[in-house]
Amino acid sequence: MASKKKEAPATLKAGGAPHRIYKKDGEIIADHLGKTKGKNDKINLTKVAGAKTVKEGVKVTKGWHAKHPHKKEK
Repeated sequence: MASKKKEAPATLKAGGAPHRIYKKDGEIIADHLGKTKGKNDKINLTKVAGAKTVKEGVKVTKGWHAKHPHKKEK
């Protein structure tokens, strides 16, 4: 019987903030590292964007931040 290979978590910087994308209980989760961002601190990418792998989660996160850049306040 072949065992499933565990996906390694990915850490990336998107929108000026560090993110960790990992798989937990079969769902892909994006965690904003650093300061707590309130209700958006952890996002379930499986429910929100249909991501099934960590690689897809990274792509979705980068794509979202490319379309919704943070505007710097003066």
